[in-house]
Amino acid sequence: MRPISFTPGQSIAVASIVVVGLGLSGCGHQTRELTVLRGATMGTTYTVTHAATDGSGAAEQQAIDSLLEAVNLSMSTYIDTSTISLINSSSDTTSWHTVDAHFAAVFSGARRIHAETGGAFNPAVGPLINAWGFGPHGQTATPDSAAIDSLLGLIDLDSFVLQGTPWRLKKRLPNASLDFGAIAKGYGVDVVGRFLESGGIHDYFVEIGGEVRTRGRHPDGREWRVGIEQPVVDDGLEPIAPRVVHLGDAAMATSGNYRNFYDREGQRYAHILNPATGRPEVTSLMSVSVLAQDCMTADAYATAFMVMGVHEAKDFLLKQAESQNSLRVLFVSSLPSGQIEEEQWPPGTIQ
Repeated sequence: MRPISFTPGQSIAVASIVVVGLGLSGCGHQTRELTVLRGATMGTTYTVTHAATDGSGAAEQQAIDSLLEAVNLSMSTYIDTSTISLINSSSDTTSWHTVDAHFAAVFSGARRIHAETGGAFNPAVGPLINAWGFGPHGQTATPDSAAIDSLLGLIDLDSFVLQGTPWRLKKRLPNASLDFGAIAKGYGVDVVGRFLESGGIHDYFVEIGGEVRTRGRHPDGREWRVGIEQPVVDDGLEPIAPRVVHLGDAAMATSGNYRNFYDREGQRYAHILNPATGRPEVTSLMSVSVLAQDCMTADAYATAFMVMGVHEAKDFLLKQAESQNSLRVLFVSSLPSGQIEEEQWPPGTIQ
């Protein structure tokens, strides 16, 4: 379940018809001039929308591109010379690797959510992601039980030690590796949002690859609204009308198993891996959308809840009600009948 594409051929972007165009007719708001910036980053696209200002335009886009390039050069496993790639390829367990503030912020946030979710969110799954063919090198062969068991000993976030300042990281296991794919896009959204706020822009919409952060209101005076694509159980069926969410001062990220997968020898393998078993999670849960104050948190929790499944995730949210009361969650599951079921937590809080 993702925001709908506005660009032909792009499957991960928010639709201008939903974010900008919905509700214009008959709403009584006067249309104001917008700054809408679009570009490419992190293997996908981004969109930034806010009321036009004297400083918006080419210079703003250049600054945003530079910020996102720095995040990419820090945490992309698809760039051989990125900070994370150099750490992953090193077998040195004695030396400290210099890391930047972006890396330190994401690692620290990932470690926090890893602890809060009992390891359901674990960026140390890099070896498993590569083994299952969801990393930068693509598919090779499906790992057998012996290969998976041998890798489980590497899936330990405590095998990485972060110290600062200056920020630096040390590996305790030579073959351990990190993958921030389930948190870095959300962090990138937050980076752009904070950049806009530092320039005095407090009403904005930022989206990277379907992860979204909004603040204030649309320049026309209405709430920011995001259309979320509904998953379809049968590929031959027509897509269901999008679900429209009034986001307000919040961020939203979605994780799902119905887009990123591959079929081999009659078996479907999805990209959500359970760090405890080392295998793709088999579940009726199709997608999870998490609303939080920041997009990095929403991004990580969406993946964690996909690993947990609906019942465990709801139990977690109930137990964490006081400390995690800012989280709102939309679960979408497939029923044995073939129908799709939505559940909200807390009930009735996502409109």
